[in-house]
Amino acid sequence: MLRILTSCFFALLLFIPCSIGQADSLYPETLGNGNYVLVSAHQGVASYADRNSAIIKESQPPAYMIAINVVYVTFSEAYWQKYGTYNGGPYTVGDTSTHYYLYNYENKKMASYDDSNGNWYLWDINRDHSYADGDPFIPHTAEVAFVSACKMRFYNDTLGYSPMLQQYYRVIDEDFYRRLNI
Repeated sequence: MLRILTSCFFALLLFIPCSIGQADSLYPETLGNGNYVLVSAHQGVASYADRNSAIIKESQPPAYMIAINVVYVTFSEAYWQKYGTYNGGPYTVGDTSTHYYLYNYENKKMASYDDSNGNWYLWDINRDHSYADGDPFIPHTAEVAFVSACKMRFYNDTLGYSPMLQQYYRVIDEDFYRRLNI
């Protein structure tokens, strides 16, 4: 009996990373010849940062303000039902919105602008953020903007700390930089 439970436990441990890795692959990593980069996705709707739209609004190194457009894409639910993925399926490009980010390159601090109330919010890499808080949308969109406008990585291999997991993690995975070809 113990051997069966142990086997089931190890099988479950093998399944968890596979299912987590699979979640990202449900959506195309890029669209539009790589100009649109996936920054967030949930329930058939994905947000893509438009690399061609990134512009530096202010540059006083090490401080930068960069704007970037994000397009919202809705994928076919029928395609999902049939194939269990949105990759390769039809989609509709919807609304576009502009997002603004402030960066301090020396201390790796970044803030995002909330146009609903006119305030800037510091993105704390040493806090656990929820999807509603803007994770992964804010750090990924900010990184696409910085890489596209400045031709270099902002966070690169910077580590943040997760109080919930009690461990350090890369703020931006190397796999994400692969999407950006940098």
